[in-house]
Parts: sequence; structure tokens; C-alpha cells
Amino acid sequence: MRMRKLQIPSSKLQRSFKFQMVQKSVVVPALALGIWCFSGAWNLALGASDEGFGPPISVPHDLPESNPHRLPARNWIDQTREEAMHKSLGCIECHKGIENPSMHVSQNVVLGCVDCHGGNSAPGLTQRKAHVQPLHPEYWPTSANPSDADVLLNHESPEFIRFVNPGDLRVVQKTCGVCHQQAVEHVWLSMMNHGATLWGAALYNNGAFPLKNYRFGQAYGPNGEPLKLINPHTPTPEETRLHGILPFVEPAPRFPIAQPSNILRIFERGGEKQLQLGSPNPEEEPGHPARRLSERGLGTLNRIDPVFLNIQKTRLNDPLLGFMGSNNHPGDYRTSGCSACHVVYANDRSPSQSG
Repeated sequence: MRMRKLQIPSSKLQRSFKFQMVQKSVVVPALALGIWCFSGAWNLALGASDEGFGPPISVPHDLPESNPHRLPARNWIDQTREEAMHKSLGCIECHKGIENPSMHVSQNVVLGCVDCHGGNSAPGLTQRKAHVQPLHPEYWPTSANPSDADVLLNHESPEFIRFVNPGDLRVVQKTCGVCHQQAVEHVWLSMMNHGATLWGAALYNNGAFPLKNYRFGQAYGPNGEPLKLINPHTPTPEETRLHGILPFVEPAPRFPIAQPSNILRIFERGGEKQLQLGSPNPEEEPGHPARRLSERGLGTLNRIDPVFLNIQKTRLNDPLLGFMGSNNHPGDYRTSGCSACHVVYANDRSPSQSG
């Protein structure tokens, strides 16, 4: 049988074959691209549609017209340095050498003296005309806070409270709250202000109040009146149980109506005579009270609960932010509100001495 010899195509045929293959490989993608472009042009002409095999487009066609957001009213944040300096001209005539005129470390805070303290910053005024005057000048003879300043400030006007301490919580809405509104709202409801944990632990652990969820705490209005704090968020029982979030905190009741938690304390021995009032005797020996509770009925004379008496008549209120320190005892030389933590008030300007 004769075998046919395999003929290899010539170079001319090879070139023709390769050209045909290349031509086909170019025509097919070009044809697909042309169809895709025609489809896109057709959709643009007829209007794009969200219908199809793929997901809908991310931006809807019927977008509302964009209205520019209105800027808030101009306040202290927007004032120029010249405007702020105009509010301090008269003050710095006497108060020279202030490190930061705005009382803030950041140079981006632009404030004048009267923005926070009030008063009159016109140049050339006497001290009496420039400063806010107290209602009881006999208790404030100098610029230093007097002894028992926490009590005396309750009898002054909100303008004078602001002048002495702009960070006081009774006037903070007009001072710190202008820029730090959210922080001010939080500190009003914080434990630093009401101290419900301190009171609640003492009352519950001594049997003076039967509920473990704290009920009493302190907060004061501009004139020193006690306030009830109400949580804007009504917590669920589960939030109260797990996280201690309280729906409200009430002022402590007057101690004369508080009945003793331990009835046996009425029969305790000791005392020269029964105590008529709830005032302690400063001359009695420590640990050996010279007075015992009254022999009369519950709630009369001194037959009251000692815990409710102590939280209102001792220094348990001092660590909180509602009042400044009494200014007559180590640890009580401090101010109130935001300034209690954010202002260095030691005489040597040392932060380590301001705690």
C-alpha cells in the first residue's frame, strides 16, 4: 500500500491562515462592543430603567431638591479676636498677666471676659462699677471666697454666682453650655452632681430605706432650691437591674420625718439628757455619744433616723458639684460645677495641689 506524503503548507498559506484567525478574533469582540454601545444609547434615549436582570441602581431618579442647611445663629464661637478683646479691655487694666485670656488652652477659643463672667468691661471704670456686686457685701469683703462660701452663695443672685464662678451648674447654661451643651446635660444627670450612690449605699446598708435602687440625690436650682432629676430616657427594669440606670432622683426628705431604721436604738444607754434637736455636740468624747434618742414617739424630738440626719448635716455633700467647697477645711478649698475639675485653683498653680 502506498503511503501519501504529508504536505506542509507553504509560508504564504501559513500567513493567510494566521491573518484569517486574527481577523475573526478582532471582529467578535468589536461586534459585542457595538451591541453594548447601541443598547446603552437606546436606554439613554428612552430613559433608564431600574428593571432588568441586575440589582436596581444605587441612586434613585426622583431625588428631592437639595436645600442648603441653614447655619445656626451667630454666637461667641463666631466672634473675631477684636470683638473678644473689646469685651476684656476694662478687665485687663487691673487683671494683668493672665496666661490665656479665654481661660482655655486652645488658641482657637476666642472669648472675652464678660462672655463668661458678666460684668462691665468698659475701660476706665472703678472696681465697684465693673464688678457684679453681691446682695450681701458683708460676707464678701474681698475677692477671696469666704468661709462657708457654699452656704453664702445660695443667698446671692444668679448674676453674682456667674461672676464668681461661670462654671457653677446653676448658671452653666448661659456660660459653658453655649459651646458644650451636650456635656452640660450629661453632667446634670451624672453621679458627680447628684451623688445618689453615696446616699443610697448609706441608706440601704443601714436599713434606713428598703429599696436597693437608689432614690435620693442632690441637685439645686439657680436659687438653691432642691430639684428632682428626671431621666429623659425612661429605662426598662432590665436596664436598671443590669446597668443601674435610674428613671429619676429625688431630693432627700427632711430629717425630722425620717423614722429610725433600728427601733432598738431608742433604748440605748447613755446621755446626760435626751437631745432635743438634731445638732451634734462638738464637746462630746469621740465614740461615746453623750446624747441618746428621744423617749417620745417616732418622728418627734430626736427619735429620727440618724442616716437621713447625717447626709444633710455633715460633709457628705462636699465632694459633689452642686456647691463649692466650704473653704474652711482641708480638701474643701475648691469651686463648683465644671470649674471644680477643669480649672486649676491652687495658689501655687500646681495641678497636683488642686485635687
